[in-house]
Amino acid sequence: MSDASRPGPAEIAKRLQDEFGDKIVAVDLEAVDPFCQVDPMAVDEIATFLRDRLGFNYLRCLSSVDYLDKKKTSEELGVVYHLGAIPDARHLFCLKVRLPRDEPTVKTVSAVWPTADWHEREAWDLMGIVFEGHPNLTRILCAEDWEGHPLRKDYVSPDTYHGIKNNVV
Repeated sequence: MSDASRPGPAEIAKRLQDEFGDKIVAVDLEAVDPFCQVDPMAVDEIATFLRDRLGFNYLRCLSSVDYLDKKKTSEELGVVYHLGAIPDARHLFCLKVRLPRDEPTVKTVSAVWPTADWHEREAWDLMGIVFEGHPNLTRILCAEDWEGHPLRKDYVSPDTYHGIKNNVV
């Protein structure tokens, strides 16, 4: 896809809405990073379309988000996918998914963009987001026997770990 034929954010969103209908949950083109919020169980097929049809051959970053706030107006978790194209660094777009805190499950995109493998493992390890279909969803930063997901805002760190004091101030 040549630089001149690359669609802008509004056209990307429209093409996604035309192709996937109600699997596109929301669109925000005014955000610093324009995005479509998508159905978590359709993110893999949407990712494939973005790669194969719109030239997004690079997953720049995958981040997990804890939307829990002090007033408890949201208890959701989320995943943000920052997409790009090589060699055109100006061709950018984001996908987002929102997930229930008690069962945060989304399809893996590791078969679409292999770099997602480690990013998804990190999001699972630190936030507890399950990436359905991931080939090796195991801890990547915490010890294998660590309990919980330490980047969640409601995480309570254990006082000891294998007899070693933790939470020492």
